[in-house]
Order: sequence, then structure tokens, then C-alpha cells
Amino acid sequence: MCSLKKEYNYEQLGHILERIHPGVTIADSQGVFRFVSQSYLNGRTVKKEDILGRFAGSEEMMKIFSPCVTKMVLETHQRVTTVQKGVNDDETFVTGIPVFSEDALEMIISYSSWEITGFDDLRERYNILEYQNKKLLNEIDRINCRSDGKIFIAESSRSKDSRRLAGVFCDAGCPCYIYGPPGSGKSFLASTIYGKKGALYSYDCAPVEEEVTERELLGEGSMISPFSGIYAVIIKNIDRLTPRLQRLLIKKCKASGIIPVGLSEYSLEELRRKGGVTEEFAGEFETYQVKVYSVNERTEDLKSYIDYYLNYANKKYSRNVELTPRAMGCLLSYEWKENIDEVKRTVERLVLTAQKSRIDIFDLTDKLTGASSKVFAQNASLKDMLEFYESGLIVQAYKKYKTSVAVAEKLGISQATAVRKIHKYVGKDRE
Repeated sequence: MCSLKKEYNYEQLGHILERIHPGVTIADSQGVFRFVSQSYLNGRTVKKEDILGRFAGSEEMMKIFSPCVTKMVLETHQRVTTVQKGVNDDETFVTGIPVFSEDALEMIISYSSWEITGFDDLRERYNILEYQNKKLLNEIDRINCRSDGKIFIAESSRSKDSRRLAGVFCDAGCPCYIYGPPGSGKSFLASTIYGKKGALYSYDCAPVEEEVTERELLGEGSMISPFSGIYAVIIKNIDRLTPRLQRLLIKKCKASGIIPVGLSEYSLEELRRKGGVTEEFAGEFETYQVKVYSVNERTEDLKSYIDYYLNYANKKYSRNVELTPRAMGCLLSYEWKENIDEVKRTVERLVLTAQKSRIDIFDLTDKLTGASSKVFAQNASLKDMLEFYESGLIVQAYKKYKTSVAVAEKLGISQATAVRKIHKYVGKDRE
């Protein structure tokens, strides 16, 4: 499979997409316009240089695009379709689509379907839009060749309880405070639950300064307003907000009717002990806390995540790899410090680099087997333990000496035995 490269020709890509639909604009991962099709400019007073190189959220762009679909997609990372009014007061049906590479936003593609002349025209063209949307999405899939594989799995009682509580708060129109270790699935849970109710706006407080956060999250023209059409705002690393911004967030969300969903590594009790939260802020969320545990504390979920990403990677790389029960047991015993993200990366690598269609414990890296060897030893049979240590000797000897003759001499066994065991533990394509 392939993925979008970070270096590509926006002009070339834009011309390809324009063959499918007119009115195409492309913005990069930062929301800066890199391509505007001539078909969009035809009949309008705006010029190409008025748009190219400009940030979608700037005042100039908000005047040209009302609302700016590219800005909405940049903030929600979700597909958006709406009626957009241009500088000539012409109304156009516009769809914006986020395009990802791996887990990162790469670009935003927007296109206009037609100018709206009335309800009958809208209804008459509906089927055409559906057909054209499928063509565009197929083209994007062909270019991108990927699926991010993100999902929130709730097989364990702990995760089921987390999902149930978040659902209760969402259905009641309440705010929510979801906390747990990094990579445990907090944002997946929030978007899964609150996304069913309406459009979401997601913002990460971690990588930006206070002034930038105030301007982008809470300033004039931000998505937290009664006219944005947003149901809830998901705020990652909400504990990074200063006391002043905490108060301003609560005030703006109440005034706009938008539900705040805070995500943090720390519980409100921990933040209170650190003195990093105001009482008003804590009081707003205290009743609506949801804890998400690490995947090592959710064994049923961990197994399902491994199975899910095994299937995901097999499809992505056109493989048909499976894990033996012993290999699965080793992965279940491993301490996943980075949680779901580490599970995804590790399983993908195993599938991509596997020399055989069946991955056994002997095919796992030293990092994986070393960290779980104690648990393995406690639960394995004598036969399994002997085979485990024998495989380690054979694999290490073969890596060092390269030939069956040298391995046999080093380990004090016959060459025929060395060949047989190299085939078993290293691979049949070896000596």
C-alpha cells in the first residue's frame, strides 16, 4: 500500500480533482490555501492571488468564504457539507474533506457542486451529487491509499462503564471530563459519543502558548459561538489552560450553548492538589468525570486491539499474517507504556516485516519477549519453556555465525540437527 508524501504538486493534484468536479480548492495541513481552480474564479471578482498563501481562518478568507468550509474541516478533522456564500453573494453547495497520511492531517480538499437557484433545483440534483461524491472519494482513496484505523474498543467492564457514563452525560446535554494516561483512547471515546449528536470542534492546548490558545479557541471568530453549528468542543490537554482561560471557556460555552468536553491525563482531584484548576472550572466538570484506563488494565480490550490492528495491517499491506497463541500471550503480557498507539505501531511492524504467515513467540523482538518473559515463564509448560530458550540460542547463534556448520560447531550439535532447528526457528529459506 502507499501513502501521501509530504512533498507533492498541489497544482497537479488540483487539476486531477477538477476533472471530477469544478470549484476545487486545496489547503495544506496548516489550513493555508495552495490551489484554487479556475472554475471557482470564473464569474467572481476575487482573484487567485487573493486566496493562495492565505490562512483559511483569516479575516480576509472569512469575507471571501462565508462560512469557510476549509476552516471548519481544519478544526473538526471531519467532512463538512454546507451552503457557502461568496463575495458576489452567490450561494454554492460546498463539501470539504480532510485527507490524512498515517495519523496526521495532510491537506483539505473542498469543492463546489452547483449554484443553488431553489429547492426544486436542490432536490433534482441530489442524485447527481451522490454520484459525484463517490467519484471524488474514490479518487482521494486512490491517491491516499490508507485508513487511519482509529477506533475505541470496549470489551472490558471498565471500558464499557466509561462508554456508558460518557453516553449518559452526552444524552443529557452535559459537559464531560475524560481523563486517563496518554494514548488510552480518550479522544476516540469523546468523538465516538459526542459525534453522534452533531458536529464537533477539536482543539489541543498542549503545543501552543496562552495568547495563541485564547485567540484560536476563545477569540472573536472562533468556533465557540452560537452561529458555528458546533454541538460540542473537545479540548485536549485541557489542564494546560490558565485559570483566566478556564473561566473564559466556561463563560463562552454557556453563552453559545456549546458543550465542553475536556480531555486530560489528570483527574480533577489531582489538578486540585497541584493548584492548577479554579473551583468554578472544577465545579463545572466534577459531576461528569469519566476515567479511561491504560490498555494493560483492560486485558479484553488489549486482545481486541491486537486482533483489530492485525486485521487492519493485513489489509493495508496485502498480507495474511496471524499470531500463534504463544505470541498473543507474549503481547498480552507486554507493558504497553504508550497504550493504543504503541499497539498499532508494533502490530503493523510485525505484519509488514514477517517472513512467515504465522508469527510465533520466537519471531518477536527481544524488547517484546524480554518484557514479558517472566509472565510467560509463570504460565508456560515445561515443553514451551525449553523450546523458548532453545529458540533463543539457535536464533542468536545463527545471527552471529551465519551458517549451519558454524552453529553446529558452536553449540556442540550435529550439522543435520542445526539445519533442522534453523529451519524451525529462523525460517525454511535458510540453510
